[in-house]
Amino acid sequence: MVSDEYESGEEQKSIDLKKLARIEKEKKELLASLAGGNFSTQKAKVAAILNLFPDSRNSDIKLALKYWETFQPDIYNPSGILPKDLFKLERLHYIVRARAKIQNEYGLFQADEKIKHHRKKQEEVMHESVLEDVAPKRVIHVFADETGKTHDFVIVAAVWVLSGRAVFKVTQAINEWKETSAWAGREIHFAKFGKMDFDTLRDYLGVIQQNREFLSFKVIAVQKSRTKRKIEEVIEKLHEHMLVRGAEHEIEQGRVDLPREIGVTIDEEQSLDPFILSEMTRRVAADFAQHYKDQLQIESIQTVSSRSSALVQLADLVAGAVNRRLNHVGAKNYKDEMADWIVHTLDLALGEEGVPGLDVSALFRV
Repeated sequence: MVSDEYESGEEQKSIDLKKLARIEKEKKELLASLAGGNFSTQKAKVAAILNLFPDSRNSDIKLALKYWETFQPDIYNPSGILPKDLFKLERLHYIVRARAKIQNEYGLFQADEKIKHHRKKQEEVMHESVLEDVAPKRVIHVFADETGKTHDFVIVAAVWVLSGRAVFKVTQAINEWKETSAWAGREIHFAKFGKMDFDTLRDYLGVIQQNREFLSFKVIAVQKSRTKRKIEEVIEKLHEHMLVRGAEHEIEQGRVDLPREIGVTIDEEQSLDPFILSEMTRRVAADFAQHYKDQLQIESIQTVSSRSSALVQLADLVAGAVNRRLNHVGAKNYKDEMADWIVHTLDLALGEEGVPGLDVSALFRV
């Protein structure tokens, strides 16, 4: 007969395993939200601050100040907060609770060891430094999508967001506009546009143009009929060269300076499995190391669902417009007019040139 102690131990073990599975699931979901630029939850917002501002990992006061400045800029005033506005700002203890969960349960964005062990004491002696501005990580975020696998031209399009803070700003601008638009609650896909979407598309592109200073658009395409590579390899090489050539162009044009890290997010419904992503990360990292030493590094290459990423959806829009330009045959209709408007508004004129490492000429726009 099984002892009560044994049954109790097995029951506790089952509970522990379920808890670990839940924590791992929540951790993956949180990382996917960060990769996709999805800040719809408080936990994602706190994690974003911890990720972008490493100093905030050591101080809950620094964390809260940067949280309010970033996500509640209409209320937060660094020169002095009105008493009535204190009730509108996110409560400090909620921010601290989310931070503790992220660091202690998920093991992410850890504080320095001495802070972990003496957190309260360290906070007290840091009261002067918490008023100093917190330096953000120097990171570029790239959101990419692909199209045309069954057509003549295979295309990869990407939105380069030139600073970590700009990801917040652009995403917030899109989401706030979208809430009151005809596209509220709808995922933006070029392929799903109808005739009635033209006016809304124009409004959407207006929002993008208002934030254009933070954005760079890059498109690379190869004519499938002119290569003997397998389609999966073609797509892999297009993504790879988009990153290498794109970084080179941004640096040459003086739009970004070094050192920098690049974080890449790709629509998870596309063709790159974890093995391919790992190999691509290794090759791009090696190229960056060869040309820029340790001054330019790949932070990560991840895939997320486009449903939860306004910026992956923007990459889809660019890819869809270029796909319409390059691959559509037959009579023109409203879709061609939409594609032309997107290409014109975002200045996506394409020119043919050779791209080292590809065995055919490519269309490339930066």
